[in-house]
Amino acid sequence: MIGSAKNQSPEPSAGGFAGTLRNIQMTDLIQMCCLAGASICVRVRQDQQQGMLYIQDGDIVHAECGTITGVAAFFTILGWPGGQFETLDAPLFANPTIREPYQFLLMEAARRADEQAQNRKEEHAAAGAALSKRLRVLIVDDSAIMSKILTSMLMADASIEVVGHAKNGEEALTKMRALAPDLITMDVNMPVMDGSTALKHIMIESPCPVVIMSNLGPSSYATILSFLNLGAVDFMSKPVKNSNIVKQQQRMVDRIHQAVKTHMKRFQRLRPPKLTQTDYMAVNDMAQSEQLVIAVSGVGGFLEMANMITSLPKAPATCVLSMQSIPPQFAPALSEYLHVRSRFEVRPLTDGDAVCPGRCYIGASGRLIEIGLNGPVWCFNDWTADPLGSDQNTFDLLFSRAADLFQERVVVLLLSGGEVGTLEGLRRVKAAGGHIIAPYPDKCIMPATVEPVLKEDVITEMFDPKDMVKVLRRYCR
Repeated sequence: MIGSAKNQSPEPSAGGFAGTLRNIQMTDLIQMCCLAGASICVRVRQDQQQGMLYIQDGDIVHAECGTITGVAAFFTILGWPGGQFETLDAPLFANPTIREPYQFLLMEAARRADEQAQNRKEEHAAAGAALSKRLRVLIVDDSAIMSKILTSMLMADASIEVVGHAKNGEEALTKMRALAPDLITMDVNMPVMDGSTALKHIMIESPCPVVIMSNLGPSSYATILSFLNLGAVDFMSKPVKNSNIVKQQQRMVDRIHQAVKTHMKRFQRLRPPKLTQTDYMAVNDMAQSEQLVIAVSGVGGFLEMANMITSLPKAPATCVLSMQSIPPQFAPALSEYLHVRSRFEVRPLTDGDAVCPGRCYIGASGRLIEIGLNGPVWCFNDWTADPLGSDQNTFDLLFSRAADLFQERVVVLLLSGGEVGTLEGLRRVKAAGGHIIAPYPDKCIMPATVEPVLKEDVITEMFDPKDMVKVLRRYCR
């Protein structure tokens, strides 16, 4: 402790001096008093706190600080980072509360002070490191109001920092080069340079995860599909006033944290096969599927999912259910886009749809899907109570029911970003003899969602996404 000391004696004693000491270390003052064999009291103040130290015939005999006395009070007082102290006349102590030698006390106080300083230094460094590790986001939107809303929602999470804003694609490229953000949120329609052109430049110059923020509506679906094909890892609806804003904020933050984990260098454009009329399969709603393939994808998994659906071989005994983290209202547009590029008939999943061969259903993650009988035909039943809700057990129910009905004839395909519930459903699939296949973590766009499942030893086969066609031919009948 550094402080100032005043001698409170009104007049100098014969042969001595009285005065004020400034910027002196408390330990130096105590040591001088002890070496001189002095009897003195030192009153110490630090902000609103006060402590007293008593030296008698060169020994530290007592200390008090609030309700604390003795050695504990001594170390408390000397542990203060600074303050003021003054010397007073000392009373005699018949029963000292401190008996340790002053040399030990001063050395131990110095050691504790060094330890506290080191702890403060480490805490400061840790705080600085945490700050430097914050997810750095660039927001691109021509609406200043929307940019402000998105900034507020994202920065409500302490691990996210909005490092800049851009009003159009051209400005976004300039700021991307200057700021090197970890992730970019981008509006679809902007002046000067639209989002599509900007995204192309981003993917060429410096591939960075881009999340599309758009008002969802029929007029925007084609544009969103175009963005996803160009390399956008996810898309979300802009915040809506009449919905639960807290839930919207949490979902946005969660998906941003997921999106930043994508490996953009593994991105590959979709190259669907050239099909003729004879390649498309005829579908009979009353036919019973002998095999069920359930594909699960999410953030970063659009192209893997699209590649899977467009690579499906003619399989007259197989039904496919593709569950993706998309808004339900987007499923019809996505189904229409994939339908003309797949041998299967691709349709959005609705309550009561038949589990029939030759058909691929597009469903939205978070829906509570069960499989039950409707007359002689097995059907997908939507039991979702809250359209905006997400139950961690939704996939457990679906996987478990599929395992019970199809046993070794069920195949679960885990793609990038896919949700899997508590893994209990996957364990049921494996126990029933079914197959759980997933891409190698070092080959897929979003390994973070595959790795935890791999550690649980429920995956029956790993594959390279480039071999999707070969894998599907082996599993689809």
